[in-house]
Formats: sequence, C-alpha cells, structure tokens
Amino acid sequence: MDPSTNVDEIWTALGRFGKFQVCQLLLCWVTILSVCFQLLNVVFIGYRPTYQCAPVENVSLLTTLAPKGADVFVTYDKCSVNLYLNRTNDSVLLQDMECPNGYTYSTPKDATFVTELDLVCGRTALAELTQTMTMVGQGMGAVVASSLADRFGRKTIHLVCHVTLYLVGFGVAWAPNYTVLILLRFLTGALQQGTAMGGAVIALEWVPTNSRYLVEIFGLLFWSTGVCAIALFGYLLQNYSWRYLQMAFTLYSSFCLVQYWIQEESVRWLLMNGRVKDAERIVRKAARWNKVSYEEVIARASRKTAETKSLLTGESQLVSETGPRVNSDTQKAENLELNGAFMNKANNAQKDDDFAVERYNILTVMKSKRLCVNSMIIWFAWITINLTYYALTLTSTSLAGNMYLNFFLNGLMEYIACFVEMIMLQRMGRRPVVLTLHLVTGVALAAATLLSHFSDGNVAMTTASVVFSLTGKMAITAAFSGVFLYTPELYPTNLRSVGIGFASAIARVGGMLAPFAGLFAIYVPWAPGTIFAVLCFVVSLIVLYLPETRGVELPTDLAALNSWYKENSGTDRKQKKKTRDFKVK
Repeated sequence: MDPSTNVDEIWTALGRFGKFQVCQLLLCWVTILSVCFQLLNVVFIGYRPTYQCAPVENVSLLTTLAPKGADVFVTYDKCSVNLYLNRTNDSVLLQDMECPNGYTYSTPKDATFVTELDLVCGRTALAELTQTMTMVGQGMGAVVASSLADRFGRKTIHLVCHVTLYLVGFGVAWAPNYTVLILLRFLTGALQQGTAMGGAVIALEWVPTNSRYLVEIFGLLFWSTGVCAIALFGYLLQNYSWRYLQMAFTLYSSFCLVQYWIQEESVRWLLMNGRVKDAERIVRKAARWNKVSYEEVIARASRKTAETKSLLTGESQLVSETGPRVNSDTQKAENLELNGAFMNKANNAQKDDDFAVERYNILTVMKSKRLCVNSMIIWFAWITINLTYYALTLTSTSLAGNMYLNFFLNGLMEYIACFVEMIMLQRMGRRPVVLTLHLVTGVALAAATLLSHFSDGNVAMTTASVVFSLTGKMAITAAFSGVFLYTPELYPTNLRSVGIGFASAIARVGGMLAPFAGLFAIYVPWAPGTIFAVLCFVVSLIVLYLPETRGVELPTDLAALNSWYKENSGTDRKQKKKTRDFKVK
C-alpha cells in the first residue's frame, strides 16, 4: 500500500458492506442515538406544564390595604395573586403581587428542571436559554472538534468526545442549581457535535462512492429511532424526577467505555496523513473478517490506481491487443491541466518518508474564492434547516393532544423522510434532492400557515394545516440528512471534518433562535411559518450554484478539488470527459 492507493477500490474488493465495514458502521450509527438523546431530551426534562400561583394559606396577610370590614376576595393567575374589593355593582383591584407562595404545577414539582427551579413567569426565558446555550456549545464543538479530527484523526476525537459526553450526562442529572445546569448543557452541546461530526465523517469514509448515500440513510433511520425512543422513555418515566430520565438517557452510552478497542481509524485519513502501516493493518484485519485475500484486495486497488494515473496523465497503460493508445494529444493536455496537482502528489507519495502531508484549516476555505462561495451557500442552507427542524421539533409537545404521542408521531414522520430521501437519492443527484426538499418544505409550511391563520375554528382547515405542517417536518428532516451527506463531499480529505464542522457551527445561529419560535408565535402566530417558508425558497434557488457530487470519488487535495469545482460549479455547466474521469464506473 501507498498513500495514492485507491481506497474506494479497497472497499469494493472487500465487499461494499462486508462484515468488518458493517461492524464499524454500526458503531457510528448506534452512537447517533447517544447524541440524539442528549440533544433532544430537553423536550421532556425541560418541559413547561400548565401552572399558576400557589394558594396563600393566610389570606388575611394580603388584606392589609382593604378598608376594615370590607368584602374582599383573592384570585390566582399564572404569575400574580390579585386582591379585589367587592362592591355592590363591581369589583376593584386593590393589589396584585408576584406569587408569594410559589407555584403549583399540573405535574409533580420535580418532573422537569423548569418546575423544580421555577423557570416560569419572569424567569421563563431562562428555560429557553438552556437550549440556546446547548446550541452555542454545538457551534463551538463543531469548529474545535472538527479541526482536531482532521489533524489528529476521526477516531481519537470521536471517542474522546463520546466518553466525555457520557460523564457530562451524569453531571446534568446531578446539577444542584441553574448555573451548573446551563454550564453542563453548554458542554453537552459541544461534546455532542464532536461525537456526531467525527462519527459522520468516518462512516462516509468506510464505504465506496456509490454507497455513501446508503450510509446517510441508515444514519437518519437511527436518528429517527432515537426521537421515538425519547418519547417512549419520557412516557415510561413521566411520574419520576427528570433526573432519573436524564440518567436513563445517559446510561445508554455506556458502550463508549469499550468502544476504543472495537472502533478503527479511517483508512482514507491514515493514507492521506502518511500512516501507511496503520492503514495496512486495518485492511489486513478487514480482509480476515470478510474472508478475502489481502493480496488480491491490494492488487485490485493497485490496478485501479494505475488506471486512474494513466487517465490523469493521458498515458494509458491499458493498450488493446490490436489498437493504439486510447488518449489523443488534445485529451492528454486537458487531463494534465485538470489533474496536474493530484499527479505530482501521487507520483511522489510512494513511501512514508517521501510523503508530504497537506494541512488545511478554515482559512484555506477563505483563501479559495470558489470554495468560499460554495461554503457560504451550504452554510445558509444549514442555518435554514436547523432553524426550521428544531423549531418544529421543540414545539411539537405544545400541540393539542398527548405530548408523548405528538413527539412520537414526529419521530414516525422522520422514518417516512428516510424512505423518501432514499428513493430520491437513488434517482437524483445530491443537489436536486436538496433543492426539491427545501421547495416542498417551503410550500408545505406556507400552506400550513395560511390555513391556520384563516381557519377561524374550521375543523377541516385546522386538520389540513396540521397535515401540511407534518409534511414540512418530513421534508426538512430529509433535507437535513441530505445536506449532511452533501457537505463533506464538497471538501478534500484533510478539510472534510473542518468543512462539515464549520457548516454545523454556522448552523447554530438557526438552532439558537429555534427555542424562541414558540414564544414568537404567541404574539405573531403566522410569522414563524412564513419566515421558515421564505428561507426554504431562497435555499432552493441558491443551491443551483453548487456542483453535483453524485458518483464522484471523494476529492483528496485542494488542487484537484478546485479544478473539479471550476468544471462543475454554476447553473450552466457542461459535463466534459475530464470530469467523468473522476467518477466511479
């Protein structure tokens, strides 16, 4: 093996979903439930039930302002106790005061951290702030952890974040006050992103090009299972303290304590960072698990590498028995112009000692005009998706009916999104899928907003509004998964984690605003849906500028990526042969 070995061909020769790869992918997928539990459990551990001021035992203490012998009475509102003077024809408010005896809730006092800490009335925003700080933590974690993953390895950062998330999860369950709680929720967000980003990238790098979409589909299936499981856990433990529910979600992640000895590093990352011996050890292990010959796997990958080099240089080594070389001088010049940078590295990277590792960071994105523009487009899509998805998810329990059933139905809609996305990805490219799903979301939410605003109690219009809202949730969920697949394919290997990590970090702008969508809807009911719809329509337009990545092998370095971008970006591209040379046939 050498750093220029065709990794896609290795996985194809081993069997696209051989025993070894399936084991590695399962570790990434089951971890998705861990990050889902820690992120979305706030729907139940931070739920705000109905409440009002607790009764005052000694009402006479409140009547000091009333005339002696006057007929007075007390009423209890959500956030105030009101003292009235009862007169013959009317009543006069003498005094209102904040709840002197605390609050009574429709649930037990310790059912959620909102009820336990009395985060209501003047402290209402503090409850939303806990989730907002989680999103802030996600943004920081996405930037820091993804950069570290490109530098130190996907496995290292993925496992460190997962184990630490496990420990912090117990810390949240034992938080003694609000300050500690919000700090630990911030750390939860940061570690959740480090775990998720590392797992997502390493999972994509375990399979060949034409199987990447299946990895993302299964990832979404596991996420949807996590959403449904949150509703189930919440229902079963609804009569217990929120701390027990938090511990139940955290205990699921106990497998992280042995994950180090099972999880392997990305072979693609190892090769691109000159660690050929480690990559060879993993491929030999995979060959043993899959019961295939290591020598045959490497021979097949080497032949593919040689074919790729011959296409890139125009010097085909595969000459037919009777025919001449397949490439003309003109085609040779085009191929050399397109792929010169790739070949310089491939020809010089035969030994570990001779291999120069290319290091990238977020500044690399800013220095490349085309990469920067494409990144800004995908960042805007991430912001829109995060705002829309989390706003619809976090407010699902406020809908009429049983909150556990509502949240469970939201999870079921995500299962539908899995199958819709799979069918679309089988028949369409990444870009058309993202475009179409945003368009469907925009139309569905616009229709839901209009029907809800003009329903005026009409049952049929209200029901239709709910159906359109669920359709929008399904479409934005599929779009979330689609952009999760699309984003890392737009970056080279040593910038891939940074690319998806920074996109996820930027997306937290939408995530931070999402918890306040419910409060905004109280004052302007039609505004949130309208904003979501408009943003989705904008995304469906600007995504046309991005290149299509379906069937294209993951790019390895920045020079090849820029050449490919130049040929494929924009709405008026012409597909030429030198683009097809990169595709897996």
